[in-house]
Amino acid sequence: MQDSRDGQVVLVSGCSGGFGYRAARELARRGHIVYAGLREPEGRNAERAAALREFASQANAALHIVQLDVDDAASVDAAVEQVLESSAGRIDALVSTAAYSVMGPIEACRPEQLLAELNTNVVGALRLFRAVLPPMRRAGRGRILQVTSGLGRAAVPFMGPYSLSAWAQECIAEVLHYEAAAFGIEVAILEPSAYHTDLGGPAVKAVGDAERLPHYEAQLVAFAEKLQRSDPAAAAAADPEEVARAVADALSADTLPLRTPVGASAEALVRLRSESTTGEFRAVILDKTGLGEFVKAPHR
Repeated sequence: MQDSRDGQVVLVSGCSGGFGYRAARELARRGHIVYAGLREPEGRNAERAAALREFASQANAALHIVQLDVDDAASVDAAVEQVLESSAGRIDALVSTAAYSVMGPIEACRPEQLLAELNTNVVGALRLFRAVLPPMRRAGRGRILQVTSGLGRAAVPFMGPYSLSAWAQECIAEVLHYEAAAFGIEVAILEPSAYHTDLGGPAVKAVGDAERLPHYEAQLVAFAEKLQRSDPAAAAAADPEEVARAVADALSADTLPLRTPVGASAEALVRLRSESTTGEFRAVILDKTGLGEFVKAPHR
């Protein structure tokens, strides 16, 4: 990595939407050489790829599109090889954002549905790490940013499948933080808040076992009503671009903390989890999600 940390060669995954799309633009805007990875850039994501190319043209930015499907090891390897061939063997940084979320009661999440989510969110990140580590190790430097979620440090009702994948992402990234340090490679985790926009975060899928859902109907209604009574103005004001800025800031920073929550709700959740006892945290979660009335016995 150059001493100025300017003009880095950066591969960003998950650029068909969410944080990856925004991060790729912000990094290119700041003068980095960006390879925006997304599935089927000439197919179902052609419109998104065209938007990125148009941005690059108008901003006179070095932003290139690469085919990248983190579910496919061959696709990951080919994307990294394309970056290396195009940049004289350099790949200075990886920003791993490719993910989607499965939401709903854990019981109603079919095992195959959870396995598919983990394959993309967790094993997909591992495929990326394995592909970029050898060239970074040869260079004796590099930075890897894993974008997870505030839910990577706290479990919340009806968000369990996604929380599970975020916890696993954090585990892999934290382990790599220690193991890769000997090679001059820095690994860090960014934990965004939730953002209410079509490009704000990972795509959302509902749990798939319709026969199990009726048992949770009353709780889901209470949960939805509680969310509606929360501060909608604050949620609407949350700007997902702050995650893109946090990514770019992290790649330019002199030092990287292992974890950085991004946004007010993630900061509040992480602070609550770290400063509360298990019982205190449980009480707050039950209250904030509207599920307290369904709990028949106190926590001991």
